[in-house]
Amino acid sequence: MIEPVEVQRFALAALSAGAVVLFGACYAVFLALSRLNGFTLLRHLSNLSYAALAASVVSLAWFLRLDGAWLVLVALLLGGYFVAPRFIWRLSVATHDAVEEEAARRV
Repeated sequence: MIEPVEVQRFALAALSAGAVVLFGACYAVFLALSRLNGFTLLRHLSNLSYAALAASVVSLAWFLRLDGAWLVLVALLLGGYFVAPRFIWRLSVATHDAVEEEAARRV
C-alpha cells in the first residue's frame, strides 16, 4: 500500500511542475513585452516571475527528492532558462534588422 505522505508529496510535485510551466511562460512573455514596449514594470514582473520559477524548481526538486547530479542538472537548466529568452531576443532583433536592411537596399 502507498503511504499517504508519498501521495501528498507526489501531488505537490505535480503542482510544482505546473507552477514551473506557468512561471516560465510568464517570465518569457513579460521579458519580451518589456523589450518591445520599454516598460520598467514589465521588466520587474519578468524578474518576479523568474524568482517564482526558481522557487518552483527548488520545491519540485525537494518534493522529488533529487540529489547529486540531478541537482546540478536542475541548476544548469535554471541558469539556461534565465539566459535563453535574452539570446532569443537578440537573435530575433539581429534577424529582423538584416531583413529590413536587405529590403531597404532593394528599393
